[in-house]
Amino acid sequence: MRKKTILTATLLFIATTACQARTLTIAEADTIIVILLCIIILLLVTGAFGVHYSRIVYRRNEQLNRILNALNDYRAIVGDKDMSLDELEKQLKEKQVSQNANKPIPTEEAQTFFVKMDARVNKEKPFTDPDFDQQALADFMEVNLDTFCKLVPRYADPDRALEYINSLRAEYAAKVLMDPTECSLDNIASRSGFKNTATFNSAFKFAFGVMPDEYLDSVSQMFKKKGKKSILAAISKIFLTVWTFLLTS
Repeated sequence: MRKKTILTATLLFIATTACQARTLTIAEADTIIVILLCIIILLLVTGAFGVHYSRIVYRRNEQLNRILNALNDYRAIVGDKDMSLDELEKQLKEKQVSQNANKPIPTEEAQTFFVKMDARVNKEKPFTDPDFDQQALADFMEVNLDTFCKLVPRYADPDRALEYINSLRAEYAAKVLMDPTECSLDNIASRSGFKNTATFNSAFKFAFGVMPDEYLDSVSQMFKKKGKKSILAAISKIFLTVWTFLLTS
């Protein structure tokens, strides 16, 4: 903003000097100054809008990055805590055989199972398969569906389990969207495991509060920011060249 103020003052000084040097009439000088002011105002408005939009994009990206980094840090911590996933699965299988099928599983054990499951699913990303559902998730964790429902009762409903899986897909898609070479939302949706774009949009909106195309636009603006600065600089150079020509003509 400081640079634009200096540029404005400089251009006004050049305009005033040019008018005095060429002994223009008051009407001619006023016309030139009005045109100059209009151009300056246009540049200032464009710059102000660019700064405002860039701040919005920056805050949105920072918020999403904090969410994703926090999730990754959490999974890294819980993934290495206590027993390994293989040890947990072995223990679960042994208890599955020895315990009565109707006996409820202890809460602590169920919580540990979910934490380990969440960490492993995010690491190996089986959800990128469009057919990955509740049964596939149970198979992935090498437990039968009945045991899975007891260990994770909140996802005993297949629809609820699918919502969880889609949230993981949305999280993965958000990371893919940070890559500026990925420009097709259909491609990103398919790569993340969604069967169609509509489900992708719904899951992404639910998880992050913005539509994927909106976030993609904001990411693209980050990479175009330098290009816009170059264009404004070029316009300024052209404008100064024109005034130099007027002064020397």
